[in-house]
Amino acid sequence: MESRNPLPRVDIAHFDTNFFDSKDRFEAWNENMGVLFDLLAPDGSVPKHDMTAQIDVCNLGDAVFGVTRAQSQFFSRDERRVARDGMDHILVQVFLEGGGVASSDDRINPGDMLIIDLDQPHEMLNTDFANLTMVLPRELHPHLSGLLAEFHGRRLGPDNPMVPFVAEHMCSLWKHVPEMDMGHAGIALKGTLGLLETWLTHESKLTEDVSPEVSLAVGKSIFRYIDQNLGEQLSPELLARTFRISRSQLYRIFAPHGGVSRYIQERRLRRSLHMLSNAVHNGMSIGAIGFACGFSSESQFSKSSKNRYRISPSEARNVGQAAAEANAAGPETMASEMPEFTAWIKSLGR
Repeated sequence: MESRNPLPRVDIAHFDTNFFDSKDRFEAWNENMGVLFDLLAPDGSVPKHDMTAQIDVCNLGDAVFGVTRAQSQFFSRDERRVARDGMDHILVQVFLEGGGVASSDDRINPGDMLIIDLDQPHEMLNTDFANLTMVLPRELHPHLSGLLAEFHGRRLGPDNPMVPFVAEHMCSLWKHVPEMDMGHAGIALKGTLGLLETWLTHESKLTEDVSPEVSLAVGKSIFRYIDQNLGEQLSPELLARTFRISRSQLYRIFAPHGGVSRYIQERRLRRSLHMLSNAVHNGMSIGAIGFACGFSSESQFSKSSKNRYRISPSEARNVGQAAAEANAAGPETMASEMPEFTAWIKSLGR
């Protein structure tokens, strides 16, 4: 019997500001963590002094996973940043040391978990800290991302026994990643995401008349249907009729997502933002993109975009074109010039 070629090992990267001269350390740190957040000193100023920070991270293909250690600083994403970079990922964090105060005013302590939806504004003043973070692309994990997004910016503490259980599971995965090839890592990641999804489905108390397993399966089918038909007229009545469930069951499935209408609106806005920032769609007018994503008029599209992102569709397109010009050297060249952590984050889900 022929032996199979061994699968590649998991790629692991290391970043440490101590590799750089003192005057260059913040810039180097910003080239890495700046892919996710705007970074400031605790007093709100741009750091001009020495910076201490390290990142140890691995690329699991469908997720980026690793430990970050850094001194106290202010992390933020405002509405314009959300609209500008189109970073549609979810961060699942376990704080190993230190913590801080999140935008929800929740105080984060060692042992706590924190969920950050990069499609929503976020601020956090961190103490000196160390955390374990899993970055998940929403497009690859839509149902889990929807469940996680409802906990955006909120502290999940050990008063819920599932929090330390999940945190210990994530820490165990991180401990054993260096021993794994990509096949093992894929299995381990699937198990970790399944654990998160099952836990949060239970937490959301989906239904009393349908089991969580059934609701989870039907929900995934409905989410796929919505994404495939964003340009059509979508309503709770249509979805309930199409999937042969009652409206009350439908509402319970979408309760963790803020309701059916809110979920559909969010998906339309995200799709439109992607189209506006992608040069492939430069030949389409603003109105045509709005109609393709299910908005009834250009004015409704513009109003919805401004309410959600504080930026008009035309401004979003200009920002996207500017980014495309900046990347004119080509993705391979750009990837070779940026830190591995930044390149892995940018390539997630693509």
